[in-house]
Amino acid sequence: MKNTDTGQKQKKGRFIFWIVLFTVCTLVAAVCLGFWVYHLVLRGSMNKLYNDAREVVSVSSNNGSSAALQPLPNDLSDEDSKKEWNMSVVKIDFDLLRETSKDVYAWIEIPGSKIQYPIVQHPTNNSYYLRKAINGAYDITGCIYTQNYNSTDFSDPNTVIYGHYMDDGTKFGSLLSYMDKEYFESHRDIVIYTPTEMFHYRVFAALPFDTRHIIRNYARLENPTSAFLADVYNSSDARTIIADDITVDGENNRIITLSTCLKTGTRRYLVLAVLVNHNYKNK
Repeated sequence: MKNTDTGQKQKKGRFIFWIVLFTVCTLVAAVCLGFWVYHLVLRGSMNKLYNDAREVVSVSSNNGSSAALQPLPNDLSDEDSKKEWNMSVVKIDFDLLRETSKDVYAWIEIPGSKIQYPIVQHPTNNSYYLRKAINGAYDITGCIYTQNYNSTDFSDPNTVIYGHYMDDGTKFGSLLSYMDKEYFESHRDIVIYTPTEMFHYRVFAALPFDTRHIIRNYARLENPTSAFLADVYNSSDARTIIADDITVDGENNRIITLSTCLKTGTRRYLVLAVLVNHNYKNK
């Protein structure tokens, strides 16, 4: 009798265990599904907002024709060549974007890539947009953002712009494509729009870098940007690509540094570009 009772209790215990396990697994699956649906809806609404805020506008060159965005000539001192530059620019509805977040202050584009995003900066919390969409909702992919070590008018010697690496190429996921020399050469232009100006930058370096905070780490030195550029130019990483058609220094140039993580997460990957033109009014 005792053996029978013990066997029944064991069977009942196993039955309860499997019921509890099934219930827990079902709840976990439901939570994961809900989380996935939440992010799917959130990203869909954010993408719609970005599409609604962006409009392509053709700009004619001196000869009366219009063309897609063309790189500036290699000789950046050739003013006549600069005047002949023609392009298609985008018109950004910053009022629409700011209805969602007052922290939106610029828009970044790399023609021919998936990078077409607003840039945000929280006034006090430098990690706020690391895991937030521009509407403040939790989003593991975060935003394209700068920290308050930089001004929002791109007047600093080096403006560092952060974005997550994403496997699907969104956010700053496509930056790692700059490891390929052909991609590097065909994606040299970066355009940043603000409510009043268009800034055109030319990529001159792309490389893996350590995890030091670029602004804080070099701020203690006499010329922070020059010191940073010295480390860039002296990189021994075989994946480093440095353009040989532009000479950039920390005293006479303004640069932007796009920063994302390598897939391992233990190092950063940087794409650096120098300002070459900023005379378009985005009305």
